[in-house]
Amino acid sequence: MKKSYYLLLLPGLVMLGLLVSPVLASWAGIPGEIRLFQGTEFSLTAHLPFRFIDGDGLDVTGPKGEFFLRADQVGKQYFQVRLFGFIPIREMVVDVVPEVEVFPGGHSIGVLVKPIGLVISRIVPVRGLDGREYYPAAEAGLEPGDLIISIGGRKVTSPEQVGQIVNELAPQDSQLPLVVQRHDVQLETVITPVLSMQEDISGNPRQVYLLGVFLEDPASGVGTLTFFDKNTGKYGALGHTITDSLGRSLEITDGSIVSASIESIKQGFKGLPGEKLGVFIDQAVMGSIDKNSKFGIFGRLSEQLENPYFNNPIPIALNHEVKVGPAKIYTVVNRDEIQEFDIEITRVYHQSKPDDKGMVIRVVDPELLQKTGGIIQGMSGSPIVQDGKLVGAITHVFVNDPRMGYGGFIEWMIYESGIGGETPTLASEPYPFFGSGSFFMQE
Repeated sequence: MKKSYYLLLLPGLVMLGLLVSPVLASWAGIPGEIRLFQGTEFSLTAHLPFRFIDGDGLDVTGPKGEFFLRADQVGKQYFQVRLFGFIPIREMVVDVVPEVEVFPGGHSIGVLVKPIGLVISRIVPVRGLDGREYYPAAEAGLEPGDLIISIGGRKVTSPEQVGQIVNELAPQDSQLPLVVQRHDVQLETVITPVLSMQEDISGNPRQVYLLGVFLEDPASGVGTLTFFDKNTGKYGALGHTITDSLGRSLEITDGSIVSASIESIKQGFKGLPGEKLGVFIDQAVMGSIDKNSKFGIFGRLSEQLENPYFNNPIPIALNHEVKVGPAKIYTVVNRDEIQEFDIEITRVYHQSKPDDKGMVIRVVDPELLQKTGGIIQGMSGSPIVQDGKLVGAITHVFVNDPRMGYGGFIEWMIYESGIGGETPTLASEPYPFFGSGSFFMQE
């Protein structure tokens, strides 16, 4: 009878372990993925009767329930965590990566981009020479938010260029072919420009062909360089993507960063973000923009840069190394002078896969608070250094409290730049213990 009882109890315990495994493992502080730099050591003590089993099926748990690993070789190692030694709880993957060292930035940059097309912000009527109103864009099926890719077979990059193309082609052909992009789908249509009377810059009337749309200017603005690598020339900046007025990430065909001089500061207040007001030095091209991603802009420098606070590159921190406590940021608030300011990291959201908003920061430096009121527009990308390591970059400001904002982990920016290899995809990989059909969930 007892034997039957145990046979019924064992599957029940196993099923219970399967159902509660993700919550139980998280509560116990056991991560699903860990990244370590080669040559470092990692230890973890379980507060429940967990056992750690390596890929060969060997129990590597210490005498007090601890897990210890020295990261000697680059690559991934897989461990299974078991409750009571036989109920599988979760998979733990240790990814050993080479250490990366870069120079923190802090330089003020002007961001100049040429997007893949121009965004239609508004559809408007056009008054023809006969005094009647026409809607050429609406009749062509265009909508606000559409991206105009080409007109008459010519790619467009600026509103001025659109005007030139339309007024060159319309006298020869009443209907012009258009290629537009809507929700990631390219559409082809034709539009009939309307001849209208407009005033030129001098106020003199002239006849021009109009499409009945307002177009956004290509994105440009002031930001901050986050890091650079003198060996490869690669850099990262901003810490977030460049978007259009609708919040969509811009597809960039060409772009560059130039030196920017901060001429004045618009202080930030509660409900009213501040701003760096800078002047672009167009002749001082610092580098190319090759990628616009969720974690910033990336490319290659065309000139050698220096940071007066760092004569040598410093190591980056993996996100599990970032902690609550004091840190430094580097940014420009006057001309092109990089300065060091004190902040506090007040909260850390440790992440197993790439995501933004990895930490909450607070500006505590009296000088910076007096000059800017806290975090302002143009500080995006300002590097954050803690305990001698580059840990992240400023990405957002809290509108209701400009002293505070978000920072992103430098780990993800480094991967995006191509310096640290490929971006980790641990959370989506099948594990050898359970296979692709397992219902063990990663958080």
